[in-house]
Amino acid sequence: MTPSIGLRHHGDPRRLRRLLGAVLAVVLAGTLATVIRPAPAAAAAGDLILNGTFDNGSTAPWWTRLAATSTTVDAGQLRIRTAGPATRPTWDDLVGHFEFGVTAGQPYRLQFDASADVNRSLRVSVSRVDTPFTSAVDQTVALTPTMRRFTFDFASPFGDPQAVLLFHLGAHAASTVRLDNISLTPLAVDPATDPILYWNGILIDTYQALDLPPTASSREAAILHAAMHDAAVSVTGVGNPYRVRVPVSYPGTMDDVVAPSLHAAIDRAAHDVLTALYGGQGRSYTQALAGAIARRPSGVNAAEAARGDTVGAAAAAANLQARANDGSGNNTPYQLDGVPGSWRSTNGKAAVGPNWGLVTPFALTSGRQFRPGLPAGATGYGDLLGRQEYHTQVQEVRAYGGRGSSLRTPEQTQIAFFWANDLAGTYKPPGQLFTHTRIVAEQRGLGILANARLFGLVALALADAAIAAWDAKYQTPIDLWRPVSAIEAIHGTGWQPLSQDRNGVPYTPAFPAYVSGHATLAGAWAAVMKGFFGTNAIGFDATTDDPHAVGVVRHMSGFDQAAQENALSRIYLGVHYRFDAEAGLATGGSVGAYVYANRLRP
Repeated sequence: MTPSIGLRHHGDPRRLRRLLGAVLAVVLAGTLATVIRPAPAAAAAGDLILNGTFDNGSTAPWWTRLAATSTTVDAGQLRIRTAGPATRPTWDDLVGHFEFGVTAGQPYRLQFDASADVNRSLRVSVSRVDTPFTSAVDQTVALTPTMRRFTFDFASPFGDPQAVLLFHLGAHAASTVRLDNISLTPLAVDPATDPILYWNGILIDTYQALDLPPTASSREAAILHAAMHDAAVSVTGVGNPYRVRVPVSYPGTMDDVVAPSLHAAIDRAAHDVLTALYGGQGRSYTQALAGAIARRPSGVNAAEAARGDTVGAAAAAANLQARANDGSGNNTPYQLDGVPGSWRSTNGKAAVGPNWGLVTPFALTSGRQFRPGLPAGATGYGDLLGRQEYHTQVQEVRAYGGRGSSLRTPEQTQIAFFWANDLAGTYKPPGQLFTHTRIVAEQRGLGILANARLFGLVALALADAAIAAWDAKYQTPIDLWRPVSAIEAIHGTGWQPLSQDRNGVPYTPAFPAYVSGHATLAGAWAAVMKGFFGTNAIGFDATTDDPHAVGVVRHMSGFDQAAQENALSRIYLGVHYRFDAEAGLATGGSVGAYVYANRLRP
């Protein structure tokens, strides 16, 4: 029989917790292990539980808390005669297993067979070994005389190198309970159940439904992912929050120690942010939340979900409030410079986001922190238009970016459309970069916490990259006209860019050329990816949403290749000059490196 430890009932729950903690500490110190014989059987590969099958006839290392509770092995099963009486609290009469660890955010599967000689309930938990004895999974099952299999999946909301599996036997009259085939195994990462990936997918659906510019869409993605990251950090305590670490408290009783659900916290944060940002545009996220709940692990109980909701709601509120007066609502009309070289509309549309460079950044000190010099080192419009470099670059776009170009290769044409994603109905440039982030994250097998940080860093970098790009576009002495305007001024009408809408009508985005927003976003993305993974040399198959490149997949040898292709594509598309691309990549690279170095540190 396994030695047991008896503790008399004490009315103060806090004292009980301290006493139980002392008992657990003794067990962990090896006091019981020195007298338990024979040695426990080894756990199966990957299984954290020793002797969960009882095939060797031993009860070790399973222990009981009360002297009145007896354990024996009978017919290859653990036979437990509970202490009773029914007035005992559930946590008073315990059978448990120590000496295994759990990792925050890691998915696990708890399985066991159980029966009882009378119909009764059994509470099972995986908990911290010390105060506040928080439980990662806490479920109550109904036992009958028929042996049945129970399975609960959960993502641990905390890390503990010395966790404990407990079967709570109190609150019932004395009975005989049988347990067998007990296992606790880490599960492989499953992207289908990752709430970060799920809600990023909902965001991309929103991008496709709403014709959003890269300015607003990147800002909104940063709020979303910062809130989800903060929710995850608050639940697990792993990493540093972006805006807030929501405090998690417990009622102070051993009967109510469940931790907030990591999934529920992330789900609520995402739902609340998206509803606040897009609810006024006719978007509802009720069904999306229902879909998220359906994907939660089976081990999440109602109390865990409710506490997760509380954490997620607070994380969302803090991040939304922080952006309430960030300048993104500044609609001051743009005043055209009205001189040769200055931007003018090419399609009758007003300038998009003329004040976006003044928006408060998420990580940068200001939108001008990494402001590049003026194109070709010019001092103003007249100086620029008189420089040979300018004329060389105009000619390059005319030769390679025109609809009827004979110099552009088929691959360059493919590259042009592959990276475009400018049109309504596509996921736009931020959506493509998030999609590529997901491709790499799934390829590398990242879990929830790693994805929370990676997508958070990418989102913050993209948002600040957009602010930095729009600062260069509008807040400097040169608001550069697009190539179609420059070529018309030199060569007359007739030239049109390769860029076109779904009906083949020439299309040029309605904002100045310098610097390229695509290139700046791509540079920021590549810098974050290199920082996070510690290398550029990660190959992946990149995809697109552009209607002129349906089904095209391009293999990238690394993040820099993807960013450089993205930047050069704008020349082939006929909407940007080379210095737009180069300065955008450099600016974005600085933004991404700064964000990675200064935010969401592990």
